[in-house]
Amino acid sequence: MTDEANAHYHSIITELFEGHEFLQNNVGQEFVPKSHWSIDPFGLSPSLPLLLSEANITDAVLQRVHYSVKKKLAERKQLEFMWRQFWGKISCDWRVPPQAINSTNVAQRAFMIYDQYRKKSQLFKTNVLLIPLGDDFRYQDDFEWDNQHDNYKRLFDYMNNRPEWNVKARFGTLADYFDALESRLKEERKQLPILSGDFFTYADRDDHYWSGYFTSRPFYKHMDRVLQHYLRTAEISYSLARIDGGGDLDDGVLSKLVEVRRALSLFQHHDGVTGTAKAAVVNDYGEKMLSALKRAEEVTTIAIGSLLGNKSRISMSFDEFRAKQDAMPEARVFEADSSLLLFNTLAHARAEVACIQVASPNIRIKRSDGTPPEQQLAPVLVHRGGRVHSQPGRFELCFWAEVSALASEVFELHSMDEPSTAELVLVKGRAKPEGLDDFFEFEQISGSVELSNSLLTAVFSGNTGFLKEIRLESGEKVDVNAHFVKYGARPSGSLKNRGGDNLSGAYIFLPNGTAKPMEVSQPAFVVAEGPLVKRMLAMGPNDGKLVQSYSLEKGSYSIGICNTIDLSNRPDNIEVALRFETNIDSGADLFTDLNGLQMIRRRRMLEKLPLQAHFYPMPGSAYIEARRDFI
Repeated sequence: MTDEANAHYHSIITELFEGHEFLQNNVGQEFVPKSHWSIDPFGLSPSLPLLLSEANITDAVLQRVHYSVKKKLAERKQLEFMWRQFWGKISCDWRVPPQAINSTNVAQRAFMIYDQYRKKSQLFKTNVLLIPLGDDFRYQDDFEWDNQHDNYKRLFDYMNNRPEWNVKARFGTLADYFDALESRLKEERKQLPILSGDFFTYADRDDHYWSGYFTSRPFYKHMDRVLQHYLRTAEISYSLARIDGGGDLDDGVLSKLVEVRRALSLFQHHDGVTGTAKAAVVNDYGEKMLSALKRAEEVTTIAIGSLLGNKSRISMSFDEFRAKQDAMPEARVFEADSSLLLFNTLAHARAEVACIQVASPNIRIKRSDGTPPEQQLAPVLVHRGGRVHSQPGRFELCFWAEVSALASEVFELHSMDEPSTAELVLVKGRAKPEGLDDFFEFEQISGSVELSNSLLTAVFSGNTGFLKEIRLESGEKVDVNAHFVKYGARPSGSLKNRGGDNLSGAYIFLPNGTAKPMEVSQPAFVVAEGPLVKRMLAMGPNDGKLVQSYSLEKGSYSIGICNTIDLSNRPDNIEVALRFETNIDSGADLFTDLNGLQMIRRRRMLEKLPLQAHFYPMPGSAYIEARRDFI
């Protein structure tokens, strides 16, 4: 069962594709699933029924829906419904040891479940009921299958032989249930109600909202998206090479591609991309994804080589690598006299800035025809020990690149006698970065800082280094006032009539109050300004080991923001958030995406719902808007 909050629709489609392919190859061509079983994901997205219907899966069983929503649907007898797009406690006493059914207890046990079934039937529109048998981690041993079947067979026989009970109980599959349901609806000339929307954010009791997993283990959530990108690159390059002839693309290349698809699909599990698995399982996910990244790189290398007409396989490396599965990705450093290939996987031409790291300040880039594109050279700046440092032996070379749709362009790196000052960035800051090379001009500044291109100006606070406002070319100004806040965790306590409370953690977000600001006691920031890219590196709050970098590229309508934070050695349990305080009057509404596929309106209702209920999954984007403003 895929997660439905953090999973991107591309990964969901990949999982469906691989699953269907497996069934076709191993079960038989005639077996085509029609029903979907989604009882464990922590919240439900309408993107799933849309994608499932495209895969000819027409029915679904759902489970983890907010208990108040489930109660309301039950009161209205709308627990069966047609889920339309936009354009409560469960009886599961798994701690109670099972009892074998025999002649002495069959009457009592049969009446007990008959009574439960009868009560449950009052919640549905029809008298066709689906009763799941078992729960997580059941049917792991042969004897359990036999015992369950034999026990329920005795119960069903007893119930069906009591005509006054008016019940027909039998074993069945999901397909059997939905066939019976559709037959009964036609017989009684009834139609199911139509529902639209999603089922986030899920709660199973009291104020226990499952919004914690939206941000659990963000490192692996990011790794998932990188793998998705690598897979798409490998798939497109492989497909183009096959269309082009691709004689050297043997079955081993396709097998590597399948391995990548399966690693990505596996991580879409509702304890995978959610970040809720145990440490050993997470490490296993990481190893599989790291291996898949390498396989995707191999497939892309072979396919691109075939497209370029290479008889022998070329040696090619991507622009970043990972030393191990739990290590941050590192930029690859390029030497002079090497080639750089840009591959555009999109179906439209692209003209934008591309950046790599090079080993010498004398390295420049030129197109395959020998002409130089517009380019700039900057130091690679990092925060270390509360100071900004320039990394020795590393420089960032950015250049303007234009690549046609689904095509590639080759650039050549060459060495000059000395760096050209016209292409060097200007470095600004309160203090000169440690180790900054003398050929970079440094300018000491105080007060606010601005990054500008022809379309907008971003203004940063001189006190914190964080984004303060955005001024558009039209003259409009949008207040942003970015800063970091933290939520503490509610201590474990006792809930009325409910026993012990849960701790805020990987699944559930239980804050101990509203967010508190994280202070920046010793602000340190550096700006690197060039004709193509302007960057700013700011040291965030000290108690979060947090570094924030901003970038503004030539011709871009957006500002890039990258946060790097290390909370691994903190003794306390906190959640960190980046807050924007704007002057956009959006009322109570905001919008988030569902699986990168569609947008949905959310509404703040603090007078009705607790704070943790107002957090939603954002696998791709979010925005607020007023009549004329949008951010």
